Amino acid sequence: MKFLLDENVHRDIFYFLKDLGHDVILCPKSIENGEVFNLAIKEKRILITRDADFLETYVYPRGNHFGILLMRIAPWDSTAQKKAISSILKKFSNFKGKIIRLLDEKFEII
Repeated sequence: MKFLLDENVHRDIFYFLKDLGHDVILCPKSIENGEVFNLAIKEKRILITRDADFLETYVYPRGNHFGILLMRIAPWDSTAQKKAISSILKKFSNFKGKIIRLLDEKFEII
């Protein structure tokens, strides 16, 4: 799978996904959310972010993106984040149009 990590995501996640064999890139620093969203669409990548602004479907329409994983686990707890990502990758093979909120021990499809 192809992922784009927003600048607010723990960098351990980058290496974790790379080690699993995924195509992962880091978001350029200090670009606006609209540019992040457009980059994810242009490169057909699943966006991993901590930014709840991406829940605003009138600004970031679901049909246009390849998936958004909204990280709602403590920013310093990369172990819990990796566990949540592993769990969600086992459950889904297609994230197109989905927004999934990753929480401790569970997830929510929004």
